[in-house]
Amino acid sequence: MRDDAGGASDFRFRKRERIRARRDIGAVFQNGAKWSVKGMRLHVLRTDGAGNRAVFVTVRKYGDAVRRNRARRVVSECYRLAKAAISPGHDLAFVIFPGPDDAVSRRPQVLELLRRSGLARANHA
Repeated sequence: MRDDAGGASDFRFRKRERIRARRDIGAVFQNGAKWSVKGMRLHVLRTDGAGNRAVFVTVRKYGDAVRRNRARRVVSECYRLAKAAISPGHDLAFVIFPGPDDAVSRRPQVLELLRRSGLARANHA
């Protein structure tokens, strides 16, 4: 794998790119701006960090653990593929509502939310 700019490593989703602390997740929900599309909502909080961090949560009535985990995996994968086109310095929280759990359905939702929030760079996504 190449580590230079634009290389294959841009498509990895590392642990340091995830929001894991409950305090940080709460800050995104409490202080961040939000945008919605049918089936998903995005909360964005501007940070002074060099990169972006993301968290993927499902609503309480999503279903059993298998469905919730699959939904998070699918949306996480859609984000991973689109993250190279996102302006750095943000914490993102994707709230996933029940719906089809496949990349064909979820990828347009992720891209539209990134476009509406102004995070997607014009020459990408």
